[in-house]
Amino acid sequence: MAKPHTQTCPIAGFLNTFGDAWTLLIIREAFYGATRFSEFQRNTGIARNLLTDRLTSLVDQGLLEREDIGEHGTRYAYQLTEKGRSLVPVFVAMVQWSNENIYSEADAPVHLIERKTKKPLKPMRPVSTRGQELVWGDIVAIPGPGANRAAIARIDASQPADNLSWTS
Repeated sequence: MAKPHTQTCPIAGFLNTFGDAWTLLIIREAFYGATRFSEFQRNTGIARNLLTDRLTSLVDQGLLEREDIGEHGTRYAYQLTEKGRSLVPVFVAMVQWSNENIYSEADAPVHLIERKTKKPLKPMRPVSTRGQELVWGDIVAIPGPGANRAAIARIDASQPADNLSWTS
């Protein structure tokens, strides 16, 4: 994998886990029901050595769990953990964004529907605590408890003049 990002930032942290060309495709396959090494390899086209590395990393990070199913020697099945399943909103948002911005309705490769109703999912959008849809201008980034001085300065500098500073 590439050299990890060192910025204290949620996006950099996400990229450290999912920023290579294969990891999100492996997660996609796990969401679609793949459990075996051969399924992940066949469905993604990833080289065996890279797949081994990515699966090990995803297990180490707690996104997948590995179970020895003991067929014909040592064989493993991989399943999403609760932490891995918590990626559902991210996965849905990526599919919806791609369908809206990369593919046309006529050539979208995947549509997501609700299993029970067979109806398309509503588009994922940020909403206020009152349930109103928000646009980017309605959202403000504030430093969290893990923010270092550089992150605090960067976030404060990016806020419009009418916003209060969030530093103490």
